[in-house]
Amino acid sequence: MASPVRVVIKDNEGKPFDPDSLPHAYTYDANGNKLTDTCIEQGAIVRVKTYTYVQVGTAWLVETESAWVNASE
Repeated sequence: MASPVRVVIKDNEGKPFDPDSLPHAYTYDANGNKLTDTCIEQGAIVRVKTYTYVQVGTAWLVETESAWVNASE
């Protein structure tokens, strides 16, 4: 059996991290759309990804998705 693939990405400061292995907290708007995804790494490193949406008919579509931004400092 193959080992799981670990995906390491970089935040806006170029620091590598693996978001899939870390705890997350989310915020949502009144329509149930995810607004922020906050990833907390040991040592109090906090990274945040934000989303915006546009309404098309009755559907809400992701308009923008930010990079992971290091919000620790």
